[in-house]
Amino acid sequence: MDHMGNKRKKGFRDDRQPPPKSAQQQSAEEELRQFRATWRQPPLPQRRLILAFSGMAVGTLVAFLMFLLPAQSLVQDLRSRGVTTVAEVTASPKNKYGEAGNVEVRFSGPEGKVETVLADWGGKRPEGLLSGAQVSVTYDPREPTRVLTTEWVEDPPAMTLPMLITLTLTPVFLLGAILLLIRRRKLLKAREQTATA
Repeated sequence: MDHMGNKRKKGFRDDRQPPPKSAQQQSAEEELRQFRATWRQPPLPQRRLILAFSGMAVGTLVAFLMFLLPAQSLVQDLRSRGVTTVAEVTASPKNKYGEAGNVEVRFSGPEGKVETVLADWGGKRPEGLLSGAQVSVTYDPREPTRVLTTEWVEDPPAMTLPMLITLTLTPVFLLGAILLLIRRRKLLKAREQTATA
C-alpha cells in the first residue's frame, strides 16, 4: 500500500500546474524577448555619423566657395582697375603633386620694384613659367601684391582640380547624410512597431 501511495503522490506531483510567474520573471522574459528582436535587426545608423556626413558636405561646399569667390573677385578687380606690365619670373618651384607651386615674380610697380608671388585662381597657379622668363602680368595698383598673369585675367580657367574635387564631393556627402537619415528613421519606426506588437 505504501508503494501505491507513493505512486499516487508521484502522479499528483506530475499533474500539478506550475506556479504563476512573478512580475519580476515576466519583466525579465519581456526584456529578453525585446533584446532578441533588437539583436536580429540591422544596426541603426548613429546620429554622429549622419552629422559627420553633413559636416563634410558643408565643409567641401565652403572649400569650393573659398576657391571660387576670392578668385572671381580678384579677376573682376584687375579687369576694372588693373595695370598690365611685364614681370620676370624669379622662382618657379613645383608643389608635392608636381604642379606649379608659388611662382615668384618681380616687376616695376607704382612705388618701385615689387617682388611677390603670383596669386592662384581656384587653388591653381599657371604652368610652364620658368625661372628667368618674362611674362605679362596685371596687378592691382592699390595693392600690387594682388597680381595674376594677364592671360588669366582675360580668360581664367573655367574649373580647376581643387574646385572640381570639392564640388564633386559636396553632393556625395550630402546624399550619404540623407540616405543614412532615411534609413535611421525607417529602422526606428520598425523597432517601435516590434516593441508594441
